[in-house]
Amino acid sequence: MPAVVQRQALLHPDGSLFGYAVHARVDDSGPLVTLAAEDRMVSDAYDRVDLGQVVGDNAVVLRATGPMLRGEVTIPTAPRSLVVEVPAPWVHEEYAEQALVAMRELGFGVALGSFTGTLAERALLPLVDMAKVDLRRLTENLQARVAQLKEAGVWVIGVHADTPELARLARELELELVQAPLVRRQAPGTGRTVSAGEAQHLQLVRVLSQEMPDHQEIVRAVGVDPELTMRVLRTVNASATGLRHHVDSVSHAVSLLGPHRLAALVSSVVLGSDPASVDVLWTVITRGLAVWRLSGNEVGYTVGLLSAVSAALKISVESVVDRSGVSPDVAAALQGEGGPYGPALQAALAHEADDDDAILAAGFDPAHVARVYLEAMPEALASASHMAAPLAHRP
Repeated sequence: MPAVVQRQALLHPDGSLFGYAVHARVDDSGPLVTLAAEDRMVSDAYDRVDLGQVVGDNAVVLRATGPMLRGEVTIPTAPRSLVVEVPAPWVHEEYAEQALVAMRELGFGVALGSFTGTLAERALLPLVDMAKVDLRRLTENLQARVAQLKEAGVWVIGVHADTPELARLARELELELVQAPLVRRQAPGTGRTVSAGEAQHLQLVRVLSQEMPDHQEIVRAVGVDPELTMRVLRTVNASATGLRHHVDSVSHAVSLLGPHRLAALVSSVVLGSDPASVDVLWTVITRGLAVWRLSGNEVGYTVGLLSAVSAALKISVESVVDRSGVSPDVAAALQGEGGPYGPALQAALAHEADDDDAILAAGFDPAHVARVYLEAMPEALASASHMAAPLAHRP
């Protein structure tokens, strides 16, 4: 019963990315384990993971274990700044203040995992940089707790900001950050219509999802789009591909990329104007890979991509279905109406929202879904980094 590592985005009020919150969890559906055993499993999970493959080149708020806070276990190395998150029960330990002082002396930031306004928590605020509050707990005088933190100069992180209502509440409370999916669920009946250019790209994604895509049709679709042609050639000729000769032919480049990488590259063109293009594209591709693996069918990749692209660009699901010409099975999944790919997509969306109950309702094990995501992240990050790189060359 090993622990699995999970992450969720930390966003500024304008939706831009600050970094990621990361924690390891032990599957609570198995036999009961002691706190010491759970700490060991969590530490082992952190040891097996390269944080750079989970958070990229971003800040990370990492939920610590007791042994980490006592100095018995080394805190994982992060590619950028690291904030140590103190679990809620731990603030009542008699050596909590001493541990937080030690964390700060080591150069780490400090965050309280859950602030409820207790005396023990308030006593530690001079040593704290951030604190999390649960936006769902409106009856617990949330506004007063936020005011206490702001008065102490502590950044407030609102967790569970995964609905429009709770995201609006976070803005009203003027929170510094929210913890939520980077690409949120696009509710049916909301969003704008697909533009003509976007429709062409989405139709190409549909063609690429077919069991035997028409190569010449794909080459023609790529060739009439200068931006897509540039990205296809740059991606194929990147040093990471290991090619010994420069590729100038679009037809050859399309063959080398293959349908899945090309579908992701098409998504990168659609998302090209987004200020956080690499991280958004990383999320889009990760969702695509996850839905593919959870559904056991390659078409799941297309379902994940289209779902994420429509949400990232605030395009209505109905418009995507209408303008892309996807099959009834793909349409059913995107519209939340089930079908063969619907449960896998719902499980993926629930994982991104940190909603275990919804994962179970979709018929999946939360720990399994978390492992699928963790395994998909490095591949998706490599793809997103190479595909978004041409943006830097724009005049």
